[in-house]
Amino acid sequence: MIKSLRFRLFLSYVAVTLLIILVAGLTLGLIWRSAQTRIISTRLSESLPLTTRLVRGMLHQGVPPEEIAAQVAGDFRRRKSRMILVHRGIVLGDTANGEMVGKRLPLRLPEKSKLIIKKPLTGVFVGPDGRDYFYALATLRAPPELGGRAPIWVVEIAPRRLTGFNDEMAWPLFWALLTSLFIGLAFSWLISRWITQPLTAIARAADEIAQGNLDFKLQISGPAEVEHVARQFNAMAAEVRASRQAQRDFIANVSHDLKTPLTAIQGFSQALVEEVATDPQSVQRAAQIIHEESQRMGRLVDQLLDLAKLEAGRVRMRKDRLELGPLVQAAARRFQPAYVARGVDLALAVEPDLWIMGDEERLRQALMNLLDNALRYSPEGGVVSCVVRRFSDDPATAEVVIRDAGPGISAVDLPHVFERFYQAEKARRRGGSGLGLAIVQEIVRAHGGRVGVYSTPGQGASFWVRLPLA
Repeated sequence: MIKSLRFRLFLSYVAVTLLIILVAGLTLGLIWRSAQTRIISTRLSESLPLTTRLVRGMLHQGVPPEEIAAQVAGDFRRRKSRMILVHRGIVLGDTANGEMVGKRLPLRLPEKSKLIIKKPLTGVFVGPDGRDYFYALATLRAPPELGGRAPIWVVEIAPRRLTGFNDEMAWPLFWALLTSLFIGLAFSWLISRWITQPLTAIARAADEIAQGNLDFKLQISGPAEVEHVARQFNAMAAEVRASRQAQRDFIANVSHDLKTPLTAIQGFSQALVEEVATDPQSVQRAAQIIHEESQRMGRLVDQLLDLAKLEAGRVRMRKDRLELGPLVQAAARRFQPAYVARGVDLALAVEPDLWIMGDEERLRQALMNLLDNALRYSPEGGVVSCVVRRFSDDPATAEVVIRDAGPGISAVDLPHVFERFYQAEKARRRGGSGLGLAIVQEIVRAHGGRVGVYSTPGQGASFWVRLPLA
Protein backbone atom coordinates (compact mmCIF):
# COMPACT_ATOMS: atom_id res chain seq x y z
CA MET A 1 0.00 0.00 0.00
CA ILE A 2 2.71 2.49 1.01
CA LYS A 3 4.76 1.69 -2.10
CA SER A 4 1.80 1.97 -4.48
CA LEU A 5 1.67 4.82 -6.98
CA ARG A 6 -1.84 5.74 -5.83
CA PHE A 7 -0.71 6.23 -2.23
CA ARG A 8 2.31 8.28 -3.27
CA LEU A 9 0.18 10.46 -5.54
CA PHE A 10 -2.29 10.90 -2.70
CA LEU A 11 0.51 11.96 -0.34
CA SER A 12 1.86 14.42 -2.91
CA TYR A 13 -1.59 15.97 -3.40
CA VAL A 14 -2.05 16.14 0.39
CA ALA A 15 1.29 17.92 0.70
CA VAL A 16 0.31 20.37 -2.03
CA THR A 17 -3.09 20.94 -0.37
CA LEU A 18 -1.49 21.62 3.01
CA LEU A 19 1.05 23.94 1.40
CA ILE A 20 -1.73 25.88 -0.34
CA ILE A 21 -3.73 26.14 2.90
CA LEU A 22 -0.61 27.28 4.77
CA VAL A 23 0.20 29.92 2.16
CA ALA A 24 -3.45 31.01 2.09
CA GLY A 25 -3.47 31.26 5.90
CA LEU A 26 -0.28 33.31 5.97
CA THR A 27 -1.57 35.55 3.20
CA LEU A 28 -4.90 35.99 4.98
CA GLY A 29 -3.04 36.81 8.20
CA LEU A 30 -0.98 39.49 6.48
CA ILE A 31 -4.04 40.93 4.77
CA TRP A 32 -6.00 40.90 8.01
CA ARG A 33 -3.15 42.59 9.87
CA SER A 34 -3.08 45.36 7.29
CA ALA A 35 -6.87 45.64 7.35
CA GLN A 36 -6.83 45.77 11.16
CA THR A 37 -4.37 48.63 11.04
CA ARG A 38 -6.58 50.61 8.68
CA ILE A 39 -9.75 49.84 10.68
CA ILE A 40 -8.28 50.92 14.04
CA SER A 41 -6.58 54.02 12.63
CA THR A 42 -9.73 55.11 10.80
CA ARG A 43 -11.92 54.49 13.86
CA LEU A 44 -9.66 56.58 16.10
CA SER A 45 -9.35 59.41 13.56
CA GLU A 46 -13.12 59.60 13.08
CA SER A 47 -14.05 59.48 16.77
CA LEU A 48 -11.37 61.94 17.98
CA PRO A 49 -13.13 65.18 16.83
CA LEU A 50 -16.25 64.23 18.82
CA THR A 51 -14.12 63.37 21.85
CA THR A 52 -12.24 66.66 21.53
CA ARG A 53 -15.47 68.75 21.46
CA LEU A 54 -16.76 66.84 24.48
CA VAL A 55 -13.56 67.43 26.46
CA ARG A 56 -13.45 71.12 25.44
CA GLY A 57 -17.02 71.67 26.70
CA MET A 58 -16.39 69.91 29.99
CA LEU A 59 -13.14 71.84 30.53
CA HIS A 60 -14.98 75.14 29.98
CA GLN A 61 -17.51 73.97 32.59
CA GLY A 62 -14.63 73.58 35.04
CA VAL A 63 -14.62 69.79 35.19
CA PRO A 64 -11.07 68.59 36.02
CA PRO A 65 -9.33 66.28 33.52
CA GLU A 66 -9.36 63.25 35.85
CA GLU A 67 -13.12 63.60 36.36
CA ILE A 68 -13.70 63.97 32.63
CA ALA A 69 -11.88 60.69 32.05
CA ALA A 70 -13.92 58.94 34.73
CA GLN A 71 -17.24 60.14 33.24
CA VAL A 72 -16.54 58.90 29.70
CA ALA A 73 -14.65 55.70 30.70
CA GLY A 74 -17.66 53.39 30.14
CA ASP A 75 -18.19 54.61 26.60
CA PHE A 76 -14.52 54.05 25.69
CA ARG A 77 -14.51 50.55 27.19
CA ARG A 78 -17.46 49.62 24.95
CA ARG A 79 -15.51 50.91 21.93
CA LYS A 80 -12.43 48.89 23.06
CA SER A 81 -10.35 52.05 23.09
CA ARG A 82 -9.01 54.49 25.67
CA MET A 83 -8.71 58.24 26.15
CA ILE A 84 -5.81 60.00 27.86
CA LEU A 85 -5.54 63.71 28.68
CA VAL A 86 -1.98 64.98 28.82
CA HIS A 87 -0.53 68.34 29.86
CA ARG A 88 3.19 69.05 29.55
CA GLY A 89 3.79 65.34 28.97
CA ILE A 90 2.12 64.27 32.23
CA VAL A 91 -1.12 62.26 32.15
CA LEU A 92 -3.92 64.15 33.92
CA GLY A 93 -6.78 61.80 33.03
CA ASP A 94 -7.03 58.17 31.93
CA THR A 95 -10.24 56.27 31.14
CA ALA A 96 -8.55 53.00 32.22
CA ASN A 97 -9.33 53.62 35.89
CA GLY A 98 -6.71 56.37 35.97
CA GLU A 99 -3.82 53.91 35.98
CA MET A 100 -1.52 56.28 34.08
CA VAL A 101 -2.47 59.47 35.92
CA GLY A 102 0.62 61.29 37.08
CA LYS A 103 2.88 59.35 34.75
CA ARG A 104 4.70 60.61 31.69
CA LEU A 105 3.19 59.43 28.41
CA PRO A 106 5.92 57.61 26.37
CA LEU A 107 4.99 59.43 23.21
CA ARG A 108 7.31 61.71 21.23
CA LEU A 109 5.80 64.21 18.84
CA PRO A 110 7.28 66.84 16.51
CA GLU A 111 7.81 70.33 17.84
CA LYS A 112 4.71 71.57 16.05
CA SER A 113 2.61 69.39 18.37
CA LYS A 114 3.19 71.88 21.13
CA LEU A 115 0.95 74.25 19.20
CA ILE A 116 -2.78 74.03 18.65
CA ILE A 117 -3.36 71.69 15.65
CA LYS A 118 -6.46 71.37 13.54
CA LYS A 119 -6.06 67.86 12.14
CA PRO A 120 -5.51 64.75 14.32
CA LEU A 121 -2.04 63.26 14.43
CA THR A 122 -1.89 59.46 14.15
CA GLY A 123 0.81 56.87 14.74
CA VAL A 124 2.00 53.94 16.84
CA PHE A 125 3.83 53.87 20.17
CA VAL A 126 4.86 51.31 22.77
CA GLY A 127 2.98 51.65 26.05
CA PRO A 128 4.31 51.04 29.54
CA ASP A 129 2.98 47.45 29.36
CA GLY A 130 5.15 46.74 26.32
CA ARG A 131 2.21 46.47 23.89
CA ASP A 132 1.88 48.38 20.62
CA TYR A 133 -0.84 51.04 20.53
CA PHE A 134 -2.33 53.12 17.75
CA TYR A 135 -3.04 56.71 18.72
CA ALA A 136 -4.90 59.72 17.38
CA LEU A 137 -4.02 63.06 18.98
CA ALA A 138 -5.59 66.51 19.03
CA THR A 139 -4.74 69.59 21.11
CA LEU A 140 -6.86 72.03 23.14
CA ARG A 141 -5.99 75.27 24.89
CA ALA A 142 -5.45 74.63 28.56
CA PRO A 143 -7.90 76.35 30.97
CA PRO A 144 -6.44 79.20 33.12
CA GLU A 145 -6.46 77.13 36.28
CA LEU A 146 -3.82 74.75 34.75
CA GLY A 147 -1.56 77.74 34.06
CA GLY A 148 0.98 78.10 31.29
CA ARG A 149 0.55 78.22 27.60
CA ALA A 150 1.15 74.51 26.88
CA PRO A 151 -1.91 72.86 25.28
CA ILE A 152 -3.76 69.81 26.54
CA TRP A 153 -3.36 66.68 24.42
CA VAL A 154 -6.50 64.66 23.85
CA VAL A 155 -5.19 61.22 22.93
CA GLU A 156 -7.31 58.24 21.91
CA ILE A 157 -5.42 54.94 21.87
CA ALA A 158 -6.31 51.35 21.00
CA PRO A 159 -4.25 48.15 21.03
CA ARG A 160 -2.74 47.19 17.71
CA ARG A 161 -4.55 43.83 17.99
CA LEU A 162 -8.31 43.82 18.37
CA THR A 163 -8.40 40.88 20.74
CA GLY A 164 -12.14 40.46 20.81
CA PHE A 165 -12.50 40.77 17.10
CA ASN A 166 -9.69 38.21 16.54
CA ASP A 167 -11.49 35.78 18.85
CA GLU A 168 -14.67 36.22 16.85
CA MET A 169 -12.84 35.53 13.58
CA ALA A 170 -10.67 32.67 14.84
CA TRP A 171 -13.30 29.93 14.92
CA PRO A 172 -14.89 30.73 11.55
CA LEU A 173 -11.41 30.79 10.01
CA PHE A 174 -10.51 27.53 11.74
CA TRP A 175 -13.61 25.76 10.44
CA ALA A 176 -13.08 27.23 6.96
CA LEU A 177 -9.50 25.90 6.88
CA LEU A 178 -10.62 22.52 8.25
CA THR A 179 -13.35 22.27 5.59
CA SER A 180 -10.87 23.24 2.88
CA LEU A 181 -8.48 20.56 4.12
CA PHE A 182 -11.19 17.90 4.08
CA ILE A 183 -12.32 18.86 0.58
CA GLY A 184 -8.68 18.93 -0.59
CA LEU A 185 -8.04 15.44 0.81
CA ALA A 186 -11.18 14.09 -0.84
CA PHE A 187 -10.23 15.56 -4.21
CA SER A 188 -6.66 14.30 -3.78
CA TRP A 189 -7.93 10.77 -3.28
CA LEU A 190 -10.30 10.98 -6.26
CA ILE A 191 -7.65 12.45 -8.58
CA SER A 192 -5.00 9.92 -7.55
CA ARG A 193 -7.52 7.13 -8.13
CA TRP A 194 -8.52 8.58 -11.51
CA ILE A 195 -4.89 8.69 -12.63
CA THR A 196 -3.77 5.33 -11.26
CA GLN A 197 -6.84 3.26 -12.17
CA PRO A 198 -5.82 3.00 -15.87
CA LEU A 199 -2.24 2.21 -14.81
CA THR A 200 -3.56 -0.53 -12.53
CA ALA A 201 -5.49 -1.90 -15.49
CA ILE A 202 -2.29 -1.86 -17.56
CA ALA A 203 -0.44 -3.74 -14.81
CA ARG A 204 -3.26 -6.29 -14.68
CA ALA A 205 -3.12 -6.67 -18.46
CA ALA A 206 0.66 -7.20 -18.26
CA ASP A 207 0.05 -9.99 -15.74
CA GLU A 208 -2.49 -11.58 -18.08
CA ILE A 209 -0.04 -11.53 -20.98
CA ALA A 210 2.76 -12.84 -18.77
CA GLN A 211 0.50 -15.77 -17.90
CA GLY A 212 0.02 -16.55 -21.60
CA ASN A 213 -3.29 -14.81 -22.29
CA LEU A 214 -2.08 -13.09 -25.46
CA ASP A 215 -5.62 -12.27 -26.62
CA PHE A 216 -6.18 -9.89 -23.69
CA LYS A 217 -6.93 -6.36 -24.91
CA LEU A 218 -6.72 -3.27 -22.73
CA GLN A 219 -9.56 -0.76 -22.63
CA ILE A 220 -8.24 2.72 -23.46
CA SER A 221 -9.29 5.38 -20.92
CA GLY A 222 -7.86 8.02 -18.60
CA PRO A 223 -5.64 11.06 -19.26
CA ALA A 224 -4.09 11.54 -22.70
CA GLU A 225 -0.68 10.24 -21.58
CA VAL A 226 -2.22 7.13 -20.02
CA GLU A 227 -4.31 6.55 -23.15
CA HIS A 228 -1.10 6.74 -25.18
CA VAL A 229 0.51 4.13 -22.89
CA ALA A 230 -2.58 1.92 -23.24
CA ARG A 231 -2.50 2.17 -27.04
CA GLN A 232 1.21 1.36 -27.08
CA PHE A 233 0.57 -1.56 -24.73
CA ASN A 234 -2.08 -2.98 -27.05
CA ALA A 235 0.30 -2.54 -29.97
CA MET A 236 3.03 -4.30 -28.01
CA ALA A 237 0.64 -7.13 -27.13
CA ALA A 238 -0.23 -7.45 -30.81
CA GLU A 239 3.48 -7.61 -31.64
CA VAL A 240 3.95 -10.32 -29.02
CA ARG A 241 1.08 -12.31 -30.52
CA ALA A 242 2.50 -11.85 -33.99
CA SER A 243 5.96 -12.82 -32.77
CA ARG A 244 4.60 -15.93 -31.06
CA GLN A 245 2.69 -16.88 -34.18
CA ALA A 246 5.76 -16.21 -36.33
CA GLN A 247 7.79 -18.43 -34.02
CA ARG A 248 5.25 -21.21 -34.39
CA ASP A 249 5.16 -20.76 -38.15
CA PHE A 250 8.95 -20.74 -38.22
CA ILE A 251 9.18 -24.04 -36.35
CA ALA A 252 6.47 -25.53 -38.55
CA ASN A 253 8.17 -24.37 -41.75
CA VAL A 254 11.62 -25.53 -40.65
CA SER A 255 10.17 -28.87 -39.68
CA HIS A 256 8.42 -29.18 -43.03
CA ASP A 257 11.43 -28.09 -45.08
CA LEU A 258 13.70 -30.50 -43.21
CA LYS A 259 11.20 -33.33 -43.23
CA THR A 260 10.93 -33.46 -47.02
CA PRO A 261 14.63 -34.13 -47.75
CA LEU A 262 14.91 -36.36 -44.67
CA THR A 263 12.03 -38.46 -45.93
CA ALA A 264 13.73 -38.81 -49.32
CA ILE A 265 17.08 -39.66 -47.73
CA GLN A 266 15.45 -42.17 -45.39
CA GLY A 267 13.50 -43.87 -48.19
CA PHE A 268 16.38 -44.27 -50.63
CA SER A 269 18.91 -45.19 -47.92
CA GLN A 270 16.47 -47.87 -46.72
CA ALA A 271 16.21 -49.15 -50.27
CA LEU A 272 19.99 -49.47 -50.36
CA VAL A 273 20.20 -51.14 -46.93
CA GLU A 274 17.45 -53.64 -47.68
CA GLU A 275 18.94 -54.26 -51.15
CA VAL A 276 15.69 -53.31 -52.84
CA ALA A 277 17.74 -51.40 -55.41
CA THR A 278 20.05 -54.08 -56.83
CA ASP A 279 20.91 -52.97 -60.32
CA PRO A 280 23.66 -50.36 -60.79
CA GLN A 281 21.30 -47.78 -62.28
CA SER A 282 18.92 -47.91 -59.24
CA VAL A 283 21.82 -47.74 -56.79
CA GLN A 284 23.30 -44.80 -58.67
CA ARG A 285 19.93 -43.01 -58.75
CA ALA A 286 19.35 -43.57 -55.01
CA ALA A 287 22.83 -42.32 -54.15
CA GLN A 288 22.35 -39.25 -56.37
CA ILE A 289 19.05 -38.34 -54.67
CA ILE A 290 20.55 -38.82 -51.20
CA HIS A 291 23.43 -36.54 -52.19
CA GLU A 292 21.14 -33.83 -53.61
CA GLU A 293 18.78 -33.88 -50.63
CA SER A 294 21.66 -33.71 -48.17
CA GLN A 295 23.03 -30.71 -50.07
CA ARG A 296 19.58 -29.12 -49.93
CA MET A 297 19.47 -29.63 -46.16
CA GLY A 298 22.95 -28.18 -45.83
CA ARG A 299 21.96 -25.06 -47.79
CA LEU A 300 18.84 -24.64 -45.64
CA VAL A 301 20.83 -24.91 -42.41
CA ASP A 302 23.46 -22.49 -43.73
CA GLN A 303 20.76 -19.98 -44.66
CA LEU A 304 19.14 -20.30 -41.25
CA LEU A 305 22.44 -19.70 -39.48
CA ASP A 306 23.25 -16.81 -41.79
CA LEU A 307 19.86 -15.17 -41.22
CA ALA A 308 20.12 -15.63 -37.45
CA LYS A 309 23.53 -13.95 -37.40
CA LEU A 310 22.30 -11.07 -39.56
CA GLU A 311 19.21 -10.47 -37.41
CA ALA A 312 21.30 -10.59 -34.23
CA GLY A 313 23.81 -8.11 -35.67
CA ARG A 314 26.66 -10.57 -35.22
CA VAL A 315 27.86 -10.23 -38.82
CA ARG A 316 30.40 -7.44 -39.24
CA MET A 317 29.89 -5.54 -42.47
CA ARG A 318 32.95 -4.09 -44.11
CA LYS A 319 32.74 -0.51 -45.31
CA ASP A 320 34.66 -0.41 -48.58
CA ARG A 321 34.15 2.13 -51.35
CA LEU A 322 32.44 0.22 -54.16
CA GLU A 323 31.03 1.13 -57.56
CA LEU A 324 27.54 -0.34 -57.71
CA GLY A 325 27.38 -0.98 -61.48
CA PRO A 326 30.36 -3.38 -61.73
CA LEU A 327 29.16 -5.15 -58.58
CA VAL A 328 25.77 -5.88 -60.18
CA GLN A 329 27.46 -6.91 -63.47
CA ALA A 330 29.71 -9.38 -61.63
CA ALA A 331 26.68 -10.97 -59.92
CA ALA A 332 24.85 -11.21 -63.27
CA ARG A 333 27.84 -12.92 -64.95
CA ARG A 334 27.82 -15.65 -62.31
CA PHE A 335 24.15 -16.33 -63.08
CA GLN A 336 24.45 -16.06 -66.86
CA PRO A 337 24.92 -19.84 -67.45
CA ALA A 338 21.81 -20.64 -65.38
CA TYR A 339 19.78 -18.09 -67.34
CA VAL A 340 21.00 -19.54 -70.65
CA ALA A 341 20.17 -23.08 -69.49
CA ARG A 342 16.61 -22.00 -68.62
CA GLY A 343 16.17 -20.02 -71.85
CA VAL A 344 15.66 -16.72 -70.00
CA ASP A 345 17.25 -13.49 -71.19
CA LEU A 346 18.95 -11.16 -68.67
CA ALA A 347 18.95 -7.48 -69.73
CA LEU A 348 21.28 -5.10 -67.87
CA ALA A 349 21.14 -1.28 -67.86
CA VAL A 350 23.84 0.25 -65.64
CA GLU A 351 24.39 3.93 -64.87
CA PRO A 352 28.12 4.52 -64.21
CA ASP A 353 29.83 6.32 -61.37
CA LEU A 354 27.45 5.33 -58.56
CA TRP A 355 29.70 4.75 -55.54
CA ILE A 356 28.56 3.30 -52.24
CA MET A 357 30.14 2.20 -48.97
CA GLY A 358 29.54 -1.47 -48.15
CA ASP A 359 30.58 -5.09 -47.86
CA GLU A 360 31.18 -6.43 -51.37
CA GLU A 361 30.63 -10.08 -50.49
CA ARG A 362 27.35 -9.49 -48.63
CA LEU A 363 25.95 -7.13 -51.27
CA ARG A 364 26.81 -9.66 -53.97
CA GLN A 365 24.97 -12.31 -51.93
CA ALA A 366 21.86 -10.10 -51.75
CA LEU A 367 21.96 -9.36 -55.50
CA MET A 368 22.41 -13.02 -56.38
CA ASN A 369 19.43 -13.94 -54.19
CA LEU A 370 17.30 -11.44 -56.10
CA LEU A 371 18.59 -12.67 -59.50
CA ASP A 372 17.98 -16.29 -58.46
CA ASN A 373 14.48 -15.38 -57.32
CA ALA A 374 13.74 -13.65 -60.67
CA LEU A 375 15.06 -16.65 -62.64
CA ARG A 376 13.02 -19.13 -60.60
CA TYR A 377 9.73 -17.37 -61.37
CA SER A 378 10.38 -16.42 -65.02
CA PRO A 379 9.15 -18.81 -67.74
CA GLU A 380 11.27 -20.04 -70.65
CA GLY A 381 11.63 -17.30 -73.23
CA GLY A 382 11.00 -14.59 -70.65
CA VAL A 383 13.17 -11.56 -69.98
CA VAL A 384 14.54 -10.44 -66.60
CA SER A 385 15.62 -6.80 -66.53
CA CYS A 386 18.15 -5.37 -64.08
CA VAL A 387 18.51 -1.58 -63.89
CA VAL A 388 21.12 0.32 -61.87
CA ARG A 389 20.47 4.06 -61.59
CA ARG A 390 20.35 7.09 -59.38
CA PHE A 391 17.05 7.19 -57.50
CA SER A 392 14.89 9.89 -59.06
CA ASP A 393 13.28 11.02 -55.78
CA ASP A 394 16.60 11.28 -53.93
CA PRO A 395 19.80 12.09 -55.85
CA ALA A 396 21.87 10.90 -52.85
CA THR A 397 20.54 7.34 -53.25
CA ALA A 398 21.33 4.59 -55.74
CA GLU A 399 18.66 2.14 -56.86
CA VAL A 400 18.77 -1.40 -58.26
CA VAL A 401 15.52 -2.70 -59.80
CA ILE A 402 15.22 -6.37 -60.85
CA ARG A 403 12.01 -7.20 -62.74
CA ASP A 404 11.02 -10.78 -63.53
CA ALA A 405 8.57 -12.14 -66.11
CA GLY A 406 6.62 -14.29 -63.68
CA PRO A 407 2.98 -14.40 -62.64
CA GLY A 408 3.31 -11.49 -60.23
CA ILE A 409 2.34 -11.25 -56.57
CA SER A 410 -1.13 -10.55 -55.21
CA ALA A 411 -1.83 -7.53 -53.00
CA VAL A 412 -2.49 -9.89 -50.08
CA ASP A 413 0.97 -11.46 -50.32
CA LEU A 414 3.00 -8.31 -51.04
CA PRO A 415 3.44 -7.18 -47.38
CA HIS A 416 4.76 -10.64 -46.38
CA VAL A 417 7.24 -11.59 -49.10
CA PHE A 418 10.27 -10.63 -46.96
CA GLU A 419 9.17 -12.74 -44.00
CA ARG A 420 11.05 -15.94 -43.22
CA PHE A 421 9.67 -19.02 -44.98
CA TYR A 422 6.83 -17.00 -46.48
CA GLN A 423 5.95 -18.10 -49.98
CA ALA A 424 3.22 -16.59 -52.07
CA GLU A 425 0.47 -18.47 -53.83
CA LYS A 426 1.16 -21.68 -55.67
CA ALA A 427 1.81 -19.83 -58.90
CA ARG A 428 5.06 -18.47 -57.40
CA ARG A 429 6.24 -21.60 -55.56
CA ARG A 430 9.34 -22.92 -57.24
CA GLY A 431 11.01 -25.02 -54.52
CA GLY A 432 12.82 -22.23 -52.66
CA SER A 433 13.37 -22.25 -48.92
CA GLY A 434 11.61 -18.93 -48.29
CA LEU A 435 14.73 -17.46 -46.64
CA GLY A 436 16.43 -15.70 -49.58
CA LEU A 437 14.40 -12.49 -49.48
CA ALA A 438 14.62 -12.30 -45.67
CA ILE A 439 18.42 -12.46 -45.97
CA VAL A 440 18.35 -9.75 -48.66
CA GLN A 441 16.35 -7.48 -46.37
CA GLU A 442 18.76 -7.90 -43.44
CA ILE A 443 21.83 -7.25 -45.61
CA VAL A 444 20.33 -4.11 -47.14
CA ARG A 445 19.24 -2.78 -43.73
CA ALA A 446 22.74 -3.35 -42.38
CA HIS A 447 24.00 -1.03 -45.14
CA GLY A 448 21.50 1.72 -44.19
CA GLY A 449 19.33 1.00 -47.22
CA ARG A 450 15.81 -0.19 -47.98
CA VAL A 451 14.34 -3.00 -50.02
CA GLY A 452 10.83 -3.46 -51.38
CA VAL A 453 8.66 -4.83 -54.14
CA TYR A 454 5.82 -3.69 -56.33
CA SER A 455 3.83 -6.00 -58.54
CA THR A 456 0.67 -6.45 -60.55
CA PRO A 457 -0.67 -10.03 -60.82
CA GLY A 458 0.04 -11.42 -64.28
CA GLN A 459 2.69 -8.77 -65.05
CA GLY A 460 5.70 -9.92 -63.05
CA ALA A 461 7.25 -8.46 -59.91
CA SER A 462 9.84 -5.72 -59.51
CA PHE A 463 12.17 -5.92 -56.49
CA TRP A 464 14.10 -2.72 -55.69
CA VAL A 465 17.09 -2.02 -53.46
CA ARG A 466 18.00 1.55 -52.48
CA LEU A 467 21.39 2.31 -50.94
CA PRO A 468 22.89 5.65 -49.87
CA LEU A 469 25.63 6.95 -52.12
CA ALA A 470 29.10 7.48 -50.68
